[in-house]
Amino acid sequence: MLNTYFQRVLTDLPYIGYSLYQMFGIFCFWSFIGWLVEVADMAIEAREFQNRGFLHLPLCPIYGLGILTLNIILKGFSDNYVLLVIVSMLLCTGIELLVGEALQKAFHARWWDYSHMRFNFKGLICLRNTLFFAAAGFVIVTIIEPKVEQALDSLMISAGLIIMMVMSVMLFVDTLLSLFKAKKIRKTTPDEYEPKLLFKSHR
Repeated sequence: MLNTYFQRVLTDLPYIGYSLYQMFGIFCFWSFIGWLVEVADMAIEAREFQNRGFLHLPLCPIYGLGILTLNIILKGFSDNYVLLVIVSMLLCTGIELLVGEALQKAFHARWWDYSHMRFNFKGLICLRNTLFFAAAGFVIVTIIEPKVEQALDSLMISAGLIIMMVMSVMLFVDTLLSLFKAKKIRKTTPDEYEPKLLFKSHR
């Protein structure tokens, strides 16, 4: 039974081209890289260290979700540079807007705010980030992601599965704790007040 489970985890899913094992590895890797990007950005923008993101772990799932979705959609089309740039720009900006709106509606709080930047929409997306997503998506899909997948495939399956199970438990527990924390924030912010900004966004 256990062997059957592991076999399913390691088998490529139809129409997706990745196994659950690969998708989880890609998601975790880019969530961590996204966290590093956010920390570096706020060190420059706000001149302080911030443990960015919804979770307590050094992970920003919105980045992992964005890159994973991008890879799935563009699998087999990575040589179409125009399509790659357009999809990167629209998909990642769309995810940022949808996640920002969902968090604000659910918890009456904001985890980021671009109101101080030119060409922003609702303070949740901005032109700077959209252009960054276009450039980053191009570099990631054409240059970095193949090496990430190669490194993931070269990892011993037994070690990779153990890491996957440990990370899954940690993510599950952290998500529950983070949801509990967000609910407490929601209770302290009445609807008549502006959504609470949880992180300083600029100097």
